[in-house]
Amino acid sequence: MESITRDIRRGLPWVAWPLIFASALRLCLEPADWSRFYFVWLLLIPAYVATQLLILRRSGPLAVRLSLLLNFAAINVGYEMIGVALRSTTAWRADDLVYSVDCAIFHGDPQRFLAQIQAPWLSTVTILVYIAAFSGYLFYLFLSEAFVLTPATGRLQLGLMRLYGVGFSGYILLPAAGPAFHHPALLPAIRHSALSARLQPWVLGNCSHVDVCPSIHAAICAFMLVWVYRRRPRLFPFLLLPSAALLLGTVYLQYHYFTDLPFGLLLGAIAANSVSHAKPPPILSSPGTAG
Repeated sequence: MESITRDIRRGLPWVAWPLIFASALRLCLEPADWSRFYFVWLLLIPAYVATQLLILRRSGPLAVRLSLLLNFAAINVGYEMIGVALRSTTAWRADDLVYSVDCAIFHGDPQRFLAQIQAPWLSTVTILVYIAAFSGYLFYLFLSEAFVLTPATGRLQLGLMRLYGVGFSGYILLPAAGPAFHHPALLPAIRHSALSARLQPWVLGNCSHVDVCPSIHAAICAFMLVWVYRRRPRLFPFLLLPSAALLLGTVYLQYHYFTDLPFGLLLGAIAANSVSHAKPPPILSSPGTAG
C-alpha cells in the first residue's frame, strides 16, 4: 500500500502546478476570462489536492481505492468545470490558430481527404468506437487496478495524473471548440447512418467547446497501447483496430483538428513510458524498523 500512496502523492504536483500555472497565465493574457466560474475552478484545484492528502493519511486498501475513485471523479469534474469557466466569456480561442496550422500542413482543409471515404457504415463504426473504446479505456486504466492492488496501481495513477495535468493545461491555454463548432459551413457533410445520425448530436452536446487541443482521446489511446504492451502484451494486438478506429473517428466525425492528434499521442506515450518501464523506487525503512 505504501508504494501506491507514495506514487499518488508524487502525482499531485503534476496535477496541481501545471493547472495553476496555466490558469494564472490564461488570466494574465485574457483578463476577460475572469468570472465566478473561473474562481470556482481555481478553488477546485487545492480542494482536490487537500482531499487526496486527507484520504492518503490513512493506510490500507480502502483509502487507496477511495483515492482512485477521487481521481476518476476529478477528471470528469475538472473537464466540465474548465468548460464552464471558459465558455462563460468571449475571450480568445485557439480555433483559428489550430485550423491555420492544419491548412498549412495539408495545403488546404484536410477534411477534403476524408470526404472521399465518407460512408454510412464508416460513420457508424467510428462513432460507436469513439464512444465505447474511449469509455472502456478510461474505466480500464482508472479502475481495473483498483480491484487487485499492486505496485503497478500507483505507477498507473502517477502516469495518468501527469497526462491529465498537462492535457487539461492545454485546454486552458489553447481553448478550441473543434471543426464541428468553429466552421461547420465549410465542412463536407458526413454521410450518416440512422444510428450515427442519432448519436452525433449527443456526442456534440457533451463537448465542452474548449476540449480539442491536445486530444485527450488520442492521449488515452497512446497511453493504453504503451501500458498494455508493457504490462499485458498478449492483449496488445486486440487494441490495434479499436485504437485506429478511435483516432480516425476524432477527425472523421469533425470533433478534432488533425493537429490535435500528434500532440495527444505524444503526451500519452510519454506519460505511459515514464511509468510503465520502471519499477517504483524502493521504500526506505524508517529508523528503528530495519532488521
